[in-house]
Amino acid sequence: MRAKRTPVLKTQLNGEGHSFPIYSLAVLGSDKANNIVSLSDNGRLCVWPMEMMTSPQRSFDLKYNAKEVCATCMEFPQNETNEFYIGAEDYLLYSAQIQSNVDIGRENSGIVDAYPSHCAPITSLSFHPLQTWNKGSAYEHLVLTSSMDWTVKLWNPKAGKIPLASFESSQDYVFDVKWSPTHPSVFVSCDIEGYVDVWDLNTDMENPVLHHKKNSAAIHRLAWSQDGKKLVTGGIGGVVNMYDVDKEYVNPKPEEFERFERLMASNSDDSGAE
Repeated sequence: MRAKRTPVLKTQLNGEGHSFPIYSLAVLGSDKANNIVSLSDNGRLCVWPMEMMTSPQRSFDLKYNAKEVCATCMEFPQNETNEFYIGAEDYLLYSAQIQSNVDIGRENSGIVDAYPSHCAPITSLSFHPLQTWNKGSAYEHLVLTSSMDWTVKLWNPKAGKIPLASFESSQDYVFDVKWSPTHPSVFVSCDIEGYVDVWDLNTDMENPVLHHKKNSAAIHRLAWSQDGKKLVTGGIGGVVNMYDVDKEYVNPKPEEFERFERLMASNSDDSGAE
């Protein structure tokens, strides 16, 4: 970024770009070449070359059953540049592809599959950040979804359309969910009542290990530091809070990985049997 009042580059309002609010962004590629992927709430997806943003390199409207997908959030699995997942206003979790085998313009433009997931709009997605720790492991494709139906759900979209688990500690809209970047079984969620819930699935699948509320202001967004030592929350009142994370969650023991692998393998078997 340059120390100027105007952007170095910006997109233009044209027929190929966006004309509705942009809800999600992702930067894909390597250290030498990057593309920006943007998704607006009417389902328009655009891929922009980083060095030239006057017009998208590729753009199309995501559709399912000939209807536009009203997207609320988007997430790419780690090291993935084509396949991605979308949470939507119609309560569904979608898998999609930028370079799709589904012909653009047909009934399911860009959409590969749909997962009946929640009873209200999905507010966020979070793929397990340690999925490359062990290729072929039981949690390689794990993703969390949060929703206005007061729940967080855990999925393995590659294994089936039934959630592995549902977490129901909140009594109102859940706005965000994020896996810990360091501990395999820890994630955090936040809701409109101002609660921040820390979950350790190795310890308890039914209740969070911490149910914290600083005040009554809704918490909208969460972020971890890369080393897992800090947790940051952003609320409706414009306040950002930072918390220190307990050492046992920052530096997990090797057996925590093994326990979580066994837990997820067991849950996958139970889910598949239903």
